[in-house]
Amino acid sequence: MIDYFQNLSKGIQNFISILLVLSIAVLHFMNPPDIETFDSLIGIDKLVHFLMFFFLTSWFVMIYKYSHKFILLSYLVFFGLLLELMQMGFFIHRSFEWFDWIADSIGVIVGFFTISKWI
Repeated sequence: MIDYFQNLSKGIQNFISILLVLSIAVLHFMNPPDIETFDSLIGIDKLVHFLMFFFLTSWFVMIYKYSHKFILLSYLVFFGLLLELMQMGFFIHRSFEWFDWIADSIGVIVGFFTISKWI
């Protein structure tokens, strides 16, 4: 499957990259669901943050050849922090949460090392 994604045209790869980044941003800025709905699913929010950044990092590692992997990881961790800061500053119904950013960052690290094993 990795070969399939790597063989897509650069235009399609870039389109998917932009779509993923925008989708994650939109999900960060949406109104949170009714808390009562998720009472039985403790930690689901952190799992969602982890998975979003796991898949985003996996995509970037698969598609783009970075000679400086640390820069990629830094950008993605910073992107997670930026989204949290924007929630705090621009959205009334959202707030900054350290544990959301930590979940984002763990997703980046796990995604990087998981996909790097197969490339």
